[in-house]
Amino acid sequence: MKGTIRARGKCPQCRGPFTDVSKAISMHRNLGIICRACRIMPQRFLIDLHHNGQRIRIFRDKSGQPLDSYPRAAHLLSVMNYEIRNYSFDPTAYVKKEIEKYWIADLLDRFYNYKIESISPSYKRHYKKHVELAKDFFKTKDIRELKKSDVVRYKDHISKNFKYSEKSVKNILSLFKTFLRFCKNDLKIISSIPAFPAVKVPEYRYTWMSQEDQHALFELISDRDKPIIAFLLLHGCRPSEARALRCKNADLNTQTITISATFSNNIYREKRNGSRSKSVTIPMHEEMYDYIADRVNNSLPEAYIFVNPRTGSYYTNSALDRVWFKARRDAGLGNDLRFYDATRHSFASQLVNTGTSLFKVSKLLGHSSVKMTEKYAHHDVESLRTDLKKLSLKNQNQLVNMSGK
Repeated sequence: MKGTIRARGKCPQCRGPFTDVSKAISMHRNLGIICRACRIMPQRFLIDLHHNGQRIRIFRDKSGQPLDSYPRAAHLLSVMNYEIRNYSFDPTAYVKKEIEKYWIADLLDRFYNYKIESISPSYKRHYKKHVELAKDFFKTKDIRELKKSDVVRYKDHISKNFKYSEKSVKNILSLFKTFLRFCKNDLKIISSIPAFPAVKVPEYRYTWMSQEDQHALFELISDRDKPIIAFLLLHGCRPSEARALRCKNADLNTQTITISATFSNNIYREKRNGSRSKSVTIPMHEEMYDYIADRVNNSLPEAYIFVNPRTGSYYTNSALDRVWFKARRDAGLGNDLRFYDATRHSFASQLVNTGTSLFKVSKLLGHSSVKMTEKYAHHDVESLRTDLKKLSLKNQNQLVNMSGK
């Protein structure tokens, strides 16, 4: 076996040298290295190795763990000799400065600093929390040695120790996979990404409102807040996008609205949510034309279309929530009905159920693909019953006997 295990430093009591007694006599075989005079064992070890004409001194294993016991050093020496025999030995994998380049915790910091400016302000807190979660778990794990089993253990750790839903667990793993892609494609320090365990997320049961229920709810809205609520009900855009609409986004000649910005919490962003989201132009509903035309003709281009009459400025997220919570309470609706469900989701579901194609609904919602719109394809039982009447087992000459008699 190549290499020698040595003690670091001298005996702290007599300042004498440590001696390797592992082969001296059988009773000392498990002691390894000791001070013969004081019977004290060292607290730190190193491996002295000559390889390819170079002298290499190793003070820690690949994970950065110091060699703090003789058995740990002996095990590492055995591993190193196995690597030498298989031509896979890389001395830099045991040098601290080289090892630190591959510590997952340090790489996650680089990833976070790289990504944070592109993250939606409303999600930054969660993003940082999920990055810290991965850092605490993987710590000084060498990313080059990451395996599927490590990711599985990470998933189990999250599921067992935190009260996260399956969807949140899936999102946390998705963020970690994005981090690995960053290491592979941007940093080019790994050549492949290990397989990730599947996370089964229960299908969300979407809630939506009929037009009749929406009409009743709309009557409970204060007149001063009706314009923005009406726009959401009639156009189906996201509340954060409606809040960000400016007069310059309305074209009265073509009677269209261009949605190109959004609010993240109360931070205005010149881009819609989603990495692939682009500006979308939709037709202006005729019932909204007079209100929007009045705003456009009497305001500066940068003015917001919908202004909170209480503040004279744009609607904040909390202000719009208060309008919704009051209307929902006055209507006696349950707390599980979200504002998003009553507006955007209901808008899409009603159009699909009245025969509008998914392609058209997708364009109105600003989706990047029809696949995203399919979740809105609810079906009313009575409309299905009507469709079934188009099928028949009857003919002019015979009535099918279903009783079998």
